[in-house]
Amino acid sequence: MKIAFYIPYFNNIGGIESWIYYISKLYGKNRNITVYYISGDEKQIDRLLPLVNVRKFYYQRIECDLAIFCFNTPDKEIECFEAKKERIQFVHACYSVAYKVKELKPNPLIDRYIAVSQTAADDFYNLTGMMPEVIRNPICLEEPKKVLLLISATRIAEDKGSIWEKMKILASDFIEGNYPFIWLVFTNNTKIKSPFNNVIFVPSELNISNYIARADYLVQLSESEADCISVKESLKLKTPVIVTNFDAAIENGVIDGENGYILNMDMSNIDIDKIYNKIPKVKTNIKQSDTEWKELLGPEQEVIPDDKKVKVKCVFAEGFTDLEYNCFRKKGDIWETDIQRAHSLMNYKLVNGNNFTIIKLIDII
Repeated sequence: MKIAFYIPYFNNIGGIESWIYYISKLYGKNRNITVYYISGDEKQIDRLLPLVNVRKFYYQRIECDLAIFCFNTPDKEIECFEAKKERIQFVHACYSVAYKVKELKPNPLIDRYIAVSQTAADDFYNLTGMMPEVIRNPICLEEPKKVLLLISATRIAEDKGSIWEKMKILASDFIEGNYPFIWLVFTNNTKIKSPFNNVIFVPSELNISNYIARADYLVQLSESEADCISVKESLKLKTPVIVTNFDAAIENGVIDGENGYILNMDMSNIDIDKIYNKIPKVKTNIKQSDTEWKELLGPEQEVIPDDKKVKVKCVFAEGFTDLEYNCFRKKGDIWETDIQRAHSLMNYKLVNGNNFTIIKLIDII
């Protein structure tokens, strides 16, 4: 039996595109199915080619046993399909909601209406008085691959070397190997145009530990780092790293294959299969200088909380908009605040670089 599906236009994403793909994948091998189209997304069309026959529609006469339409197709196009058995219209939408339709008349050129859900069938019945049968959308999924989450926190600048070039090499290897990944790059240089849809530049944040903890790898491909805080943070959070072989990485305890992977500066030793399939379990502790820091900063002492710090009474020498409290301070008004805030306003710096006094101290409370 010759079966013809007519989809005039393929969107790059959409339910109907998935519908015909799953039909083709599940039933195309042992059935004579031809999909006719006018135009649309090439990727959607290309993935159908190994599964069914795909032909351009140019209003030619098409002989078939079964013709299936998935839109409210114009009569001129329907009549091109001379179906020996029947013409079927699938109802893929709730017309009253999606298209604000209040009334719909069945087309006499269509022999049978089929809805993809009971919801769509009920809507069609309310508009036409005709209850279509329901044949639900088929789903055929392959075993999904794990999507690697990569995180970087880096300045893409000259002092880091050709870091962006190295990142592009790594991303290209993932794509060429068909290994799915998402790479979030926290950076101050978000103007870079990434050629990869899954390498995403986002504005830098002060703390990205929540992201690092959820990631499969932290990636740092600098040519030079004195210490590299992000690598230490990652190992502390038990997230493995992918780093170039700068000295500080080795000094901080990065061991190839044990808590991450160390790449050559020319990226010649990338093993994408190993990176994807053999994610190390981080066990090693990072090197810290806690004792030395305590000795440097001296003995512990009582710290006075902010609400118990010295308060001062001051008078405003100039009127100004106080952005911290979202109000306007009038010249001559008296204000009580902590001494740190008072000192900052006593030497207020304007955008143009001049300094002047906003307030004058009256008394210490």
